[in-house]
Amino acid sequence: MPDSNNIKNYLLTLLKRNRGIGTVMIVIVGFVLLIRHFCIGSYRISTHAMEEALHKGDYVLVNKLFANKHPNRNEIILFKSPLLRDRDHTPLIVSRCVALPGDTIHVGSAGYTINGVLYPRPPQSLASYTVAREIRESFVKLLIKKNIAIREPQEPGKTPVFILTPFEEYQIREEMSEKVNKLFVRAKVESYMLVVPRKGETYSLNQGLLIAGREAILAESAQEIIFPDKQLAPDRKDMQTFTFGKDYYWVLSDNTEDAVDSRHVGFIPADHIIGKVWFRWFKAL
Repeated sequence: MPDSNNIKNYLLTLLKRNRGIGTVMIVIVGFVLLIRHFCIGSYRISTHAMEEALHKGDYVLVNKLFANKHPNRNEIILFKSPLLRDRDHTPLIVSRCVALPGDTIHVGSAGYTINGVLYPRPPQSLASYTVAREIRESFVKLLIKKNIAIREPQEPGKTPVFILTPFEEYQIREEMSEKVNKLFVRAKVESYMLVVPRKGETYSLNQGLLIAGREAILAESAQEIIFPDKQLAPDRKDMQTFTFGKDYYWVLSDNTEDAVDSRHVGFIPADHIIGKVWFRWFKAL
C-alpha cells in the first residue's frame, strides 16, 4: 500500500493536470447561475390559483429579462407581494395580468371591461355555480357523461356548488332543458371599477383607488400617512389627490375561488414583477 506522502503527491499532480478543466467548470457553473438569476428561472407552482392553465405541482420557466417585467394583457406573470407586512419574507405569487398602467377596468359576471372593451373570461378559468338540490344527482351524472372533473367543495347542509370552466358550462347547458337551466346558476361576482395608476399621473383619491392603492400610496409617500382603522380616507385633510411615481398592474387569477391576486394585495408595482411565465416544463400528475 503506498504511503500518505505518495498519495498526496499523486493528488497534487492530478489537480495540476486538470486545472484547466476545473476553471472551465467554474466558469460554466457561474454562467448558469447568472442566467438563472437574471434571465430564466425555474419555479414550482404551489397553489391552485391558475387552474386549469397551470396546476399545483407544475414546474414552469420564468423569463426574467427586463422587457418581460412589463407584461402585456392576458400574460401570466410571477411577482413579489407588494404588501408592506411582507417585506421581511416576501411571498412569490403567480397570476394573470389583466390591466396595464393607465387602464380603466370594470369587473363583472361576464368578465372584465378594459377601457370600454369587454374581455370574456379565459376559457380555462374556473368559477363557482350553484345547483339546486333536486338536480344534483342528475347534474353529477351529466358531468361524468361529458368527462368533466367533479370539483365540488365539501360543504354539508349547504346548496351544492360546483366549479367549472366557461366551456364546461356551455357543454352542460346544451344538454339541459330551459327549465333545468334555471336551477343551475353562476355565483354572483362582486362588481367594481377602478383606474390602474400610471407613473407620473395624478389621481383623485376615490373609494376604489383608496382600497386598491392603499399599500402603493403608503410605500411611495415621502411623508407618513395614517389610515384610521375604520376609515378609508387618510388622516390628512389636504390629501385629495396623489401622484404615483411607479407604473402599476392589476392581476386576476383564473381560479377566483382559490387564489391570491390584486383583489387581496392591490396594485402590483412594475419593480415587483419577476418576469413572465414562459412555459411549463413539467406537468404534475
